[in-house]
Amino acid sequence: MPRHKTISDEEILDRALPLMASAGPAGFKLADLGKAVGIAPATLLQRFGDKQTLIERAFARDNERFVEWIERLPDRTGAAAVIKIYSDATKLFGDNPSLADHLLWLREDIRDPVMNKLALARFKVFRAAIVKRLPPMRISGDAAARLLDAQYHGAVVQWAMEPRGKLDDFVRRSLKDWFRLAKA
Repeated sequence: MPRHKTISDEEILDRALPLMASAGPAGFKLADLGKAVGIAPATLLQRFGDKQTLIERAFARDNERFVEWIERLPDRTGAAAVIKIYSDATKLFGDNPSLADHLLWLREDIRDPVMNKLALARFKVFRAAIVKRLPPMRISGDAAARLLDAQYHGAVVQWAMEPRGKLDDFVRRSLKDWFRLAKA
């Protein structure tokens, strides 16, 4: 008779994400996740196949929740609406983020084909939401969204190197400056 699952795969994946974010790719251990969710690492392997598949499924699940978040965004347009979306997205890092580990995951997003596909899908959804809400610009919406992404990610790295205040406030000020420069 098969044993009843005491914790769903979805809950395991949800609880894996914060551990993955704080430990980084090299530091993330199935033993730590098993301890956090109350099951043996061997059971994790039985359910997910291997560590890489678990990681990929956790990020795919996060993408699903990210799409749901994007779909719930207000339809307002203008610089303030766009800045709020970026500011709210920044809060997904947490209250006191250690961005070094997030950057290690970015490395995986670039190097690993499956992770790259997941990251690109996320960027595509996010940029479409930005383009939809942009005020009239002197350049195409796609070009403006790519430049805003560059400004956003640059601001996050600047803050990580030299934290001043809260990350979302720093990002908000940076993007306000960008819009002033773009005269939008």
